[in-house]
Amino acid sequence: MGFLLWSIFLSTIGTVSAITHFNALVGGTTFLSSTSPASPDQQIDWNLDASGSVIATRRPGIDSTYAGRCVGGKCTLFANGTLRMDQLLVSDNRSYTVTLRTGGVQFKEQVQLNVYNLLTPPSLILSSTIRPVNGTNLNLRCNAGTQTVHSIYFYRNQELVSCSSPHLSCSQSNSYLYFSPILASDSGDYSCGIQNPVSSNRSTSINLNVAVNVSRVNLYSNSTQPVIAEKETVSLICSSYGTDVSNNWMLMGSPLPQNPRYSLINNNSILVISPVSRSDQGAFTCRVSNYLNSEISNPFNLTWSPDGHIECGAERLAQSVELYCLWPGGYPPAVVHLVYENIIQSGLDGTTAAVPSYRFSLGKLLSCTGTHAGSSETCSLAIDTPQSAGFINDSLKTAKTGSSAFLSITLNGTRAGAAEIFPAKFSWSHLDPSASEITEKNIYMISNDYSSILIVPYMSNEFNGQYVCKAENRMGSNSFTFILNVKEEEILSEGAIAGIVIGSVAAVALVALVLVLIFRNRSKSDRQNIGIVHNIGRPCREQVALVTK
Repeated sequence: MGFLLWSIFLSTIGTVSAITHFNALVGGTTFLSSTSPASPDQQIDWNLDASGSVIATRRPGIDSTYAGRCVGGKCTLFANGTLRMDQLLVSDNRSYTVTLRTGGVQFKEQVQLNVYNLLTPPSLILSSTIRPVNGTNLNLRCNAGTQTVHSIYFYRNQELVSCSSPHLSCSQSNSYLYFSPILASDSGDYSCGIQNPVSSNRSTSINLNVAVNVSRVNLYSNSTQPVIAEKETVSLICSSYGTDVSNNWMLMGSPLPQNPRYSLINNNSILVISPVSRSDQGAFTCRVSNYLNSEISNPFNLTWSPDGHIECGAERLAQSVELYCLWPGGYPPAVVHLVYENIIQSGLDGTTAAVPSYRFSLGKLLSCTGTHAGSSETCSLAIDTPQSAGFINDSLKTAKTGSSAFLSITLNGTRAGAAEIFPAKFSWSHLDPSASEITEKNIYMISNDYSSILIVPYMSNEFNGQYVCKAENRMGSNSFTFILNVKEEEILSEGAIAGIVIGSVAAVALVALVLVLIFRNRSKSDRQNIGIVHNIGRPCREQVALVTK
């Protein structure tokens, strides 16, 4: 019995469902409805709020009646229970209840009407009136005034700002965008947008140009190797981090002097020196500045290579022999090391060592090593008088009458990989007192710094005897002797005589060929003296091929 009475009570009061929301624009129209449409036999009542005054009623078979907000044709109640509301006002922003009745059973449902004004553009406000600086805190505020706003968005360069960045803080429900701190990469045009269920709008843009302090100033060259002074061009590059910078150059702490070889490009961040001169010694620096601060670069010194190659040498003086290793002209100067027996010393650009004559001995090796800007060169020099390994004095050379004869000498050290030797001057002498005078028509001598050859194109008895080749260099002289023996020919036929003549012509042609080869292959010495001998004993200098016939 008790359960039956409780069931009748529940059927009498009906049910109340979850609230449904309707969004509309001020001045517009909305349609409020229940989740369960009314039937023709049901009475329909629309009330303000949950139990407020009735604003519209419809009974079966009777026209709808209106009160309060709905009078004057501002509402229409349809048979299915839907209530149309026109000319909406902000005051219509409230809840409404619809009640459906049939006999003793009723159904109630509450709905919510949200009436919004059309949104106007918000304003974007920067927390600071001065230019933002990289590394400082800043915020932007999207000011919508008294408008009802559901969501707020921020944009940079027309793209939505991601609030997930570590240094940014924002949300759709917060009118602020926080930079903690602001970075140079945050520069751009910013705007904000607001939104409610019926409209949206966006602010005008403001530009954030983030200033950056000058830092990381670095001066370097486009060349990683030393250049050749007076010939090559180099560019010094001043790189930096910062905004709106200016670049000023200095040499040895003073403003860069006016010089036609200096030119500045790329907002004065690159100094082109064309060509590099030996007067460009000293530290170059660049000062980078903006309105926030300035910073000076690291000092940079140009480097250029030493002149040519490292040189080993020696000079015999009155009471000593001066040894030297030279590699001058580099900047910074090359470090040069000298080693000779138990003498070891170093110097910049070069170094010398004087060895007293009474302590000096021939046949030793002078070694030189130079280092400059990570590269090195070496040379070695045999300190000795002219030598010719394997040569035997008074070597016998035999030639038939009418044939050609060649006497030659080569000094040691000209082979690849061997130590250098001193250049020498050569002179030839014929020691046979019975020999007739040698004229320029019957003998040739060709020499260079390291070898010499004596050529007799047509042998006769007058060329019999001993020949001496004297070679002289800075350390002294040495003589090399030859024995030239002329062998008489038997009585010859006319054909043999013709052969001799032809052979003589061929010998002259061979001499001409030797001369051509000499000109094509000479080395080490630019000085030359190739020609017919006027008298034996005249020194000549030129490279030759060593041939004996």
